[in-house]
Amino acid sequence: MPAASQPRSILSSAKRIAISTLGSRITGLVRDILLVQTFALGWVQDAFTYAFALPNLFRRLFGEGGLSPVFVPTFTQTLEREGRTAAWKLLGRTLALLTTTLIVIFLVIEMGLLLAWMMSDSAAHERRLLLSLTALMLPFMVTICVLALLAAILNCVGSFVPGALASVVLNVCMIVGIVWVGPAVGGGVPERDVFGVALSVVVAGFLQLVFLWPALRSAGVELRWEFAPRDPAVAGMLRLMPPVALGQGLLAIGAFLDAQICVLLTRTPAMPADAAIHLFGMTIAYPLTDGALSAVGYAQRLYQFPLGVLAISLATAALPAFSRYAARGDWTPWSSEVRALFRMAVFEGVLAGCLMIVLAEPIVRLLFEYRNFDAADTARTARVLSWYGFGLWAFCAQHIVQRAYYSLGDARTPLMISCAVLPLNIAISVGLVWIPQIRESAFAIASSITYGIANIAGLILLQRRKSVSIFDAAMLSALARMLVIGAVCAALVWSALPWWHAWIDAVKLPRIVARSIETLGALGIGAVLFLLLGALVRLPESTALLRRAKRA
Repeated sequence: MPAASQPRSILSSAKRIAISTLGSRITGLVRDILLVQTFALGWVQDAFTYAFALPNLFRRLFGEGGLSPVFVPTFTQTLEREGRTAAWKLLGRTLALLTTTLIVIFLVIEMGLLLAWMMSDSAAHERRLLLSLTALMLPFMVTICVLALLAAILNCVGSFVPGALASVVLNVCMIVGIVWVGPAVGGGVPERDVFGVALSVVVAGFLQLVFLWPALRSAGVELRWEFAPRDPAVAGMLRLMPPVALGQGLLAIGAFLDAQICVLLTRTPAMPADAAIHLFGMTIAYPLTDGALSAVGYAQRLYQFPLGVLAISLATAALPAFSRYAARGDWTPWSSEVRALFRMAVFEGVLAGCLMIVLAEPIVRLLFEYRNFDAADTARTARVLSWYGFGLWAFCAQHIVQRAYYSLGDARTPLMISCAVLPLNIAISVGLVWIPQIRESAFAIASSITYGIANIAGLILLQRRKSVSIFDAAMLSALARMLVIGAVCAALVWSALPWWHAWIDAVKLPRIVARSIETLGALGIGAVLFLLLGALVRLPESTALLRRAKRA
């Protein structure tokens, strides 16, 4: 592909992925709204969020986080240099190794969960609920990792949409589980209904694989099964996978550890009012109450809405292009693409983040504050969401930085960075969670700080790695202008909110209509203002998005 057409190809692919991901995020919002109405912020939802965290951790480690960044460059090189027959052979051997490894891990964890359940006090029904849900949902760990590999294959052959739409299958299955399966299984009792929802997740994992099958056949992908861990290409990936998985996954491990800390520091409803933590001879009151993990989980899914639609779609399309440039040794266009896509990711992250900071409460109110979810729950979730807004630029940019490293076959540097920031993430979380004004927001603050540090360190080391210019004067100037217009936009929207709310209250609209206008209107006005400010300070990212919006 000619170099001049490559950026347009990447942005075109990213646009298709973004549209598909938008459908996934919308159905995911419907799913979350129904979950909130059913379980609100409480221990049942905490247990379900915890049970979901383990499959998601392995998805990040063995799926899109560990295997895909290693497999995509290797598969792309094999496809270009040796042809399709060799590429399908590599796929079959990789698929066999991945599935076998995951099944072994699954059996070991299931045995551990069973032993933990048997050893727990029969009166500790809250603990047993958490363990039972985790054991029931664990098969999803296997299917979601295999799905990530197959979606990566489709991306390599230029088919980006099916993999992005696979999440819609999960969301629809969960909606069915919440509305019909859960009540049928549990009879309207939340502690039993949640098992119906968990079962729908497991079924969805298998249906997602079935969903990808027609796209795989249409693309001419040949699925084989050949266990050959000593194959040179497979062995090379095996050597790279642990550092890659840990490099990208250590931050995911940090999020998983946050869940452990959150559960351990939460006083559950069954505990007596004077329950406390006894540590080194000290008696310390539990800093968190039930619903803390749920608030963090809902806030994470809300900030992941723009993250998935904007940044991940951009990064998914960028990795094969980065890998092609790296395979050819074309370092000038490679560095130009890394620089341009990093800037676009930060631009999109600052745009979404500044609006999320000032509009967190209206967003949560519009989506969740009905039936069992009250104003106090809204305020609690919105506090966490606003802190995630400060780090959204870093969450977006991280996907570009890591894919740049993986296109070079450099897994060691991201691993070193992650190892350096993980203890800081834990220290910040544990240190801030005791402050009454912060509580569960500590996990959002820690993630925002550590992701920001990881991105800056990653780019500095990346340009040293290949002796290319990434943090040049143009980049620094652009980033500074993005931060300035983000601050100005947030301040203007925040200043206008009282008048905006007063006007909506005066019109006397139905509640859902008033909330929709309050939130969506402010988001739309804020986004347009941000883009106009960007054009005013001559940011090409703003001009490109405005031009694309005008064409649409």
